[in-house]
Amino acid sequence: MGKKWLSVLTAALVASSLLAGCSGGSGEKSSSENADPKSSTPSSTTEPVKIKFLGWEKASVYQPAIDAFEQKNPDIKVDYVPLVENDSNESIKKIDLMYASGDDFDVFTLNSAPAFSQRASNGMLEPLDDYLSKEGVKYEEEYKAEQQKVNDKRYSLPGKFGPWFIILNKSKLDEAGLPVPTSWTWDEFRDYAKKLTKGEGANKTYGAHFHSWKDYFLLKLYSAPENQGIMKDDGINLNADNPLMKQSLELRYEMEKTDKSSTPYQDVITQKIPYRDQYFQQKGVMMPIGPWMISEAGGTDKIPATFVSAFAPWPTNNKGDDIYSYGGADPLVVSSKSKHKEESYKFLRYLSTEGMVLTKQLSAWKKADLDKEVGEIIASTLSPDMIDKASLVNTLSVTKLPVPPITVSYAADLENAYIAEADNYILGVTDIDKTMENIKTNLQKIIDANK
Repeated sequence: MGKKWLSVLTAALVASSLLAGCSGGSGEKSSSENADPKSSTPSSTTEPVKIKFLGWEKASVYQPAIDAFEQKNPDIKVDYVPLVENDSNESIKKIDLMYASGDDFDVFTLNSAPAFSQRASNGMLEPLDDYLSKEGVKYEEEYKAEQQKVNDKRYSLPGKFGPWFIILNKSKLDEAGLPVPTSWTWDEFRDYAKKLTKGEGANKTYGAHFHSWKDYFLLKLYSAPENQGIMKDDGINLNADNPLMKQSLELRYEMEKTDKSSTPYQDVITQKIPYRDQYFQQKGVMMPIGPWMISEAGGTDKIPATFVSAFAPWPTNNKGDDIYSYGGADPLVVSSKSKHKEESYKFLRYLSTEGMVLTKQLSAWKKADLDKEVGEIIASTLSPDMIDKASLVNTLSVTKLPVPPITVSYAADLENAYIAEADNYILGVTDIDKTMENIKTNLQKIIDANK
């Protein structure tokens, strides 16, 4: 895998001339570049060190944090370059090409554990252990979201953070006389869904809505403190012997077929029902979803908010369990080719702590004022009064996230194969025992083919 990836980067050198427009002023070299790259205190005759930060968010997202950082550190200037706005995958492709062609840049952000592990394994990222040690930082005391390590080395700090949760139509809960849960089990979630299901036919309101992603076939696994995925955390073994995988599929099946309290899966996939429409048109009262829905709950230009959304933690498998959920924090990383690694680390430390609240995104910093962070995010939405702040603060404060698993390069193939078997079960082609047998057989073939 490593040789293949490196050969792709080598081939990318040919295309490097196409990326001249992406260099964002890399030709403007400060006089400090010829000095010791670890020096963060230039003399009065040197210009500020310039570091380049690559990403995909609009410049307006990060600029407030950059401005505040530069005020505190006048010897460092940060140039943020959004490569392909709002498209993380295309931006990361460009970062790979820029790295291969030797373009100057210093820090960037990644969007997933697979994207991170591939680049850490291939020498693209600077290990941060020595920098943290020199500063006297103990990661677990600073951050509430662990980041994946590669060969027992830490290559990233946590950026934009967020766990999955349950978003709920508070008006429908109020009508049914149901309180917003501050902690609950999947049995209680199922009971809520039954009580919130009303009507018949085209006018039916379902208590719960599940989308077509693999996450909705892993519901109970996501409540576990480890081994939440299709593969175990070791990145070697299939997780199909874990009883929670079978139970996750059964929960989804029974809510639809027995309780008739969730949107029929056949409708979801044949009608290509957008999950946003099902929720905001009030046809699905509760929905498991990720942190991007916080700001959307306040309405968008395309879908205005017409009712109050509340938030509940991810349900537990048993009463009294610690509340775990799926999710994490985008990795913030330093390029191994950066000429200003000390300054780059210093900026990422700021951005991963007090700087993140200025971006109106949730941080993984333990010392952050969660109430303030949430308040900033809600205030920036179109309809702040449509978001129930208290339930959101509670949800974020009680939720724990597991250590990220070791990911494999063929994760997408496993996902597609798993969804195909889950489809057959939910649509009645196979029973649960045959489904689990097929998962073990067909997914193991994929794992064996990639050894």
